[in-house]
Amino acid sequence: MIVMTEPPDIPSWISPIELVVVQGTSFCNLNCKYCYLTEETRRDRGSIPVQKITDYFTKILSSRYVKDRLVVNWHSGEPMVLGTDYYEAAINSIADIATEQCGSDFRVFHDFQTNGTLIDKRWCEFFKRYEGTVTLGVSCDGPQALHDAYRRDWRNKGSSERTLSGIQQLIDHGIKFGLIAVISPQALQHPNEIYDFFVSYQSHISEFRFNLLDDFPDNGELSYIRSEQSFYDFLKTLLNRIETTPSENQILNIKNFSYFYERLTATPEPSLTTTAGYMSQPLRAFNIERNGDISTFYAGVTQDECPNIYGDGKGLVIGNLNEDSLDDIVTSRKLKKVYQDFKLSHSTCAEDCPYYSLCPGGYNLTKYKRFGRFDVSETPECRVQIKAFTDALIDHIN
Repeated sequence: MIVMTEPPDIPSWISPIELVVVQGTSFCNLNCKYCYLTEETRRDRGSIPVQKITDYFTKILSSRYVKDRLVVNWHSGEPMVLGTDYYEAAINSIADIATEQCGSDFRVFHDFQTNGTLIDKRWCEFFKRYEGTVTLGVSCDGPQALHDAYRRDWRNKGSSERTLSGIQQLIDHGIKFGLIAVISPQALQHPNEIYDFFVSYQSHISEFRFNLLDDFPDNGELSYIRSEQSFYDFLKTLLNRIETTPSENQILNIKNFSYFYERLTATPEPSLTTTAGYMSQPLRAFNIERNGDISTFYAGVTQDECPNIYGDGKGLVIGNLNEDSLDDIVTSRKLKKVYQDFKLSHSTCAEDCPYYSLCPGGYNLTKYKRFGRFDVSETPECRVQIKAFTDALIDHIN
């Protein structure tokens, strides 16, 4: 006799899966100095077989944890080392599963985050073939001297020329792309050069955004705090350049700024009070590592990030799709523990930080790295990346 069991109740704090970040391979042809993956991980040439991709997405798309669309981000390693045939098979397989499990109205979009060095005619033909379904962002840190300071290959050669060659291929084939830059301490001293470099691509890109380098050279709190005024001045220069550009000229659309203005004017979700709370909802971002390990809360986080935070050497990993069902993962003790820690982190900020309502989130693990705990309302990174950023934009408005 077969006993039918009811599926467990979904906890009220679980979000539907909106974004799946897939580490098709952790291997990268570059050896960027600021990469968060370990060298061992970045040298590993293994990959997820397409059949495993099929198995994983069958589990996801047949579950109770998706709604009416899904974004798949190929990231964490250099995705293009796997070649176009791999992604053609994977994308088509996922599309077939989505239609079978979710109906013909269900949409799956794909996005690649690449260093751009491997983009050639074949890749451009691939992107044209999947136009409307596939987008890409290229990592480029600006002028050659700034880019090559950190973005080097395994022979310690700079990658700027190869990245710009890939970008030119996209332009020649009429393919829109995003640009993302990591702003280093050196780059903070060159806001005009940064602006001029990226504005030259404005007519070819879908968006431009930047991240401030998390770990400054000595990894010290003092060195990071010293950058507070530098970052403020950097932002003010960019804002002034945008404001003073004649209307007939190209203006660089910086997503960091437009996202801030959206947060400033947005009406919060009924069940959420802040962007930070929304961005770190469990399952909203669903990360699949090369071995099938699953993590959530942050898009793209891997077990290399704070591996011993919960004593198992797995970081924020909460299960493995080769072994666990999504119901098992959602009801696991570890997921609940991580959720409680992140909730404590958010509530501490909500109580003590006047900037919290405008914070995009993402600093929970930073607190743990700095202080070994979550009930902290400020880190050096917060002071620079959130408070100095907010002050610069509000001061500019006023």
